[in-house]
Amino acid sequence: MTSSATAGADARAARYRDLGLWTDQRIGLLLDAAAATWPDQEFLLFEGRRLTYRELARWVWTVGADLVARGIGHGDRVLVYLPNTLESIVAQLAAWRIGAVAVPVITIYREHEMRQIVADCRPAALVTAAAQGSRGLVAEMERVLSDTGVEPVARYIVDGEVPGWDPVPQSLNEAADEIALPEPGAATDCCTILYTSGTTAAPKGAQLSGRGVLATVHSMRRVQGFHLGDVIVNGAPVSHLSGFLCACVVPLVTGCRVVLLRKWDAEAVVALAEQEGGTYSHGVPVFLQEMVDLYEAGRSPGYRLTNYISGGSSTPGHLLERAAALGISAGRGYGMTELSGTVVVVPPDTPPARAADFEGRIFPGSEIEARDEDGTALPPGSLGELWIRSPQLMIGYTDPALTAEQVDAEGFFSTGDVGVVDAEGWVRIDGRIKDIINRGGEKLPCKDIEEALTSFPGVARAAVLGVPEPRLGEQVCAFVVPAEGVPWTGPETVVVHLESVQLAKQKIPVEWHVLDALPMTASGKVRKHELQAWREKTLSDGAHDGRPRRRSVVRHRSDSSVGGADE
Repeated sequence: MTSSATAGADARAARYRDLGLWTDQRIGLLLDAAAATWPDQEFLLFEGRRLTYRELARWVWTVGADLVARGIGHGDRVLVYLPNTLESIVAQLAAWRIGAVAVPVITIYREHEMRQIVADCRPAALVTAAAQGSRGLVAEMERVLSDTGVEPVARYIVDGEVPGWDPVPQSLNEAADEIALPEPGAATDCCTILYTSGTTAAPKGAQLSGRGVLATVHSMRRVQGFHLGDVIVNGAPVSHLSGFLCACVVPLVTGCRVVLLRKWDAEAVVALAEQEGGTYSHGVPVFLQEMVDLYEAGRSPGYRLTNYISGGSSTPGHLLERAAALGISAGRGYGMTELSGTVVVVPPDTPPARAADFEGRIFPGSEIEARDEDGTALPPGSLGELWIRSPQLMIGYTDPALTAEQVDAEGFFSTGDVGVVDAEGWVRIDGRIKDIINRGGEKLPCKDIEEALTSFPGVARAAVLGVPEPRLGEQVCAFVVPAEGVPWTGPETVVVHLESVQLAKQKIPVEWHVLDALPMTASGKVRKHELQAWREKTLSDGAHDGRPRRRSVVRHRSDSSVGGADE
C-alpha cells in the first residue's frame, strides 16, 4: 500500500471511529454484556420454547466450554450446517465467545458446493442435523469429509443419533459461570466466514470482522430505529447473514425480542406477529408479497407488522404501494455478504413514492459511486457500476486473488451491480452488469422489464434475459410464472398490459417461456445462468426454434432440469 493510500485509510478509520461505527468492542463478549443488562428479559421464542438472555448466555457458555475441551481455539473454524434451530444460533455465538470463527452455511447447498466449502475453510468442528426432510445431512457430510480429507476434531449432531457424532450440549448449565473460557478475538479479527450464494459462480468465502458486523448493526439501529420494545419476526435463514443479524446480533445490541421460525411461512408469520406483537420482519420480495396477499384477504385484521425491509432481489414498486395501503412501512434494502449486510436502506418514515423509486439511502460513513467502463467515477445521477467503500467491508476473501480482483487500492469494492447514486445519497439498482440487455446499442435494464411484467395481475414472478438476435445483437426473452390459479392463455394480454403502462416497445419481450417456478438462490436472486442453460438445451432439443416471435411459448414444469426456489 502506498503512503497516500495508507494516509487515506487512516483518515477513514478515524472518521469511522468518530461516527461510532468502529469501536474496540469484541463481538464475542456481546452476549455477556446483553445478559448482564437484560438477564431475565425474553430473548427468543422458537416453536413454543422461550429463552431469556441469561439462559442463552449459560447455554452458549456451556457449548463454548465443550468446544474448548475438544481442542477448539482461537481462529479455528466451526462450520454450522443447520436449518433454523436454537442450536444454529448457539453454535455461532459459542464460536465467537472462544475466539473461533463461525462458518454458517445454508442447507440448500448439497455435496457439490459443500466439498468446495469444506476444502476451503477446513473446519475443526462441524455442527449439522441428522436429516432435513428426505435428505440425510450427516450422511452427506461424511461423504464430503471423506472426499476432502478433512477430519474435524469435533462433530456435533442435532435432532438425531449417529455413531461418531455427539449431541450439542443441551443443558443450560447452572455452573456455566464457573467455567473458564479463553478471551474472544479482537474487534479486528475474523469472526465469521460466509460463502456467497452467487448466481453464476462457485461460492466465495468472505471473511468478516467483528468490527465490520457491528458497524452494520449500529447503522441499522440508527436508521431503522430498533429499540427495546421491538419484536422481530424472523423466517429468514440464520445461516444467511441478514437472518443472523436480525435474529441474533440486533437483539444483543438493542435488547429487543425475536420470534424465530424454522423457515418462512407467511401464515405463521402473520399469526405470530399478532400473537407476539411483532413490529418488524424482513426477507426477499416474495415473502412480502405473500404477507400482503394475506392481509388483503382479511387475515389478522386487528394487528399487522408495521415495518418490513425487502432485499435480495428487485422489489416491485407496486408491491410497496400495496403494503403502504395496508399501513405497513415497507421499503427496499441493498447490501451483500462482502459488506457485512445492508449498506443502503429506506428509512421507515420515507414517503411511499420515494420508497418505490429507490433501494434506499446510503448508511452514514459508507460511500457509493457509479463508475463507467474505464473505472472513472461518474457525476451524481449517472448510470454505472456501483463501487462501495464502507466500515462494513469484509477483511477479504479466503482466496487473496479474488480480493485483489474486487477491491481497489483506495478500498472500494466492485459490486458488479449497475445503478444510480443521486446527489443526496439515494441509490437505485438497475440490475447486474450482465443484467443489461444491449439491443442495437440501446441499454435495457432487466429490472425495469421484470417489474412491468409482475405488475400484470396474472404474472406472479418474472425474469428476463438478453438472447442473441442477428441484426440487433440481443432481444428480450421473458420467463414468467403465472399467478396461482390463473391459466396461461398466451402472452398477448400481457403485451397489451405492457403497452398500457407505457413500457418502451424495445423492452417488450419477443420470446416467452412459462415456468412453474424460477430457480433462486437463498438470498432471493434468480439464477439466470440456469435459465440460460435450460433455454439453450431446449433449443438444442428442438422444442423451440429460438426465433424471436411474440407468440412463441415453451411450458416448463418444476420437475425438469430447472429447479424452483431453494428452501
